[in-house]
Amino acid sequence: MLLQRILTAIPLAILAVWAILYQSTEVLMYAFLLVSFIAGWEWAQLAGIKSPVLRITLGVVLTITVYLSYKYILHTVWLHYLLMVTVTWWCLVMYRMAVKPPAPASEKFSLIKLLIMFITIVPPVLSLLRVHEIGQGPYWLLYMVTLVWVADIGAYFSGRKFGKVKLAPHLSPGKTREGLYGGLFLTSLYSGAAALFFKLNIEQAIWLVVVTVLATVISVAGDLFISLLKRERGVKDTGAILPGHGGVLDRIDSITSSAPFFLVMLDYILRHG
Repeated sequence: MLLQRILTAIPLAILAVWAILYQSTEVLMYAFLLVSFIAGWEWAQLAGIKSPVLRITLGVVLTITVYLSYKYILHTVWLHYLLMVTVTWWCLVMYRMAVKPPAPASEKFSLIKLLIMFITIVPPVLSLLRVHEIGQGPYWLLYMVTLVWVADIGAYFSGRKFGKVKLAPHLSPGKTREGLYGGLFLTSLYSGAAALFFKLNIEQAIWLVVVTVLATVISVAGDLFISLLKRERGVKDTGAILPGHGGVLDRIDSITSSAPFFLVMLDYILRHG
């Protein structure tokens, strides 16, 4: 399984780095539209929609929503308000997962879960595109994306070596607190290297470390939230399009929660240079 994950991850990582560094924001937007369509298809299953036609329809609706948001929200003050709502939403999600176990698995349709898709998918896509546009944007976006990868690597090896205490046994039995600490440690080191690369001053560098640590924690919330939805639906993966990884939602779950928060704080960091 690990080898299969690696063989799938390497070409995807190379493609992602190439697109981020060498393609325009508009080209990235079209790539994200494809990802949004697949995510909508997979989310329909989590919401209890079985009909392939309806799942395709939901994918199209989500894709159109992302495109219209890109055209009419990305460069307006409404993006700031949307991000504030999104960050608040994820804080509520973390509280809900901490105090309440997942509901029993059910195949029933849930309108609430269906609507949740829009706040889970649209804001992070806009956040990634907005970051790509700013000064040194492609490199900041690469940092945002690889931050999740670094956290996963730190959590995986630290959890394998030292993992004893389950982080959220009712949601993801494989995750441990020691794994989380390993991810936080590695991303902290990574943020220090990034501060040197971006030539940040001392205050900015300290803020970047703090924001990186918080973003790492929030990224875990995105992962656990998709795990919660899968458990309440009674499925192992959101899809099977990525061998060894599952579906698209299984791969982007962490970035859905961390990207909006990171954009808000990155704007603060850069303005206080």
